Amino acid sequence: MANTNVRKSIQSKIESLSKEIENLQLELKKWEKIATDYETNSESIDLILSIQIPEKAEGKAKKVKA
Repeated sequence: MANTNVRKSIQSKIESLSKEIENLQLELKKWEKIATDYETNSESIDLILSIQIPEKAEGKAKKVKA
């Protein structure tokens, strides 16, 4: 009986880890695509970020000066 419980526990852990690995592989593919897109369009992305970041930095700078 204890053997059956141990087997079920091990099998459950294996299934859980398999699902976690599957989710992590999907996440990895997502980030690899983001990296590829960035390498392809880095100038455009950097330009967009340079426009957005100063606005946020100004708000933080005002808080620091106050």
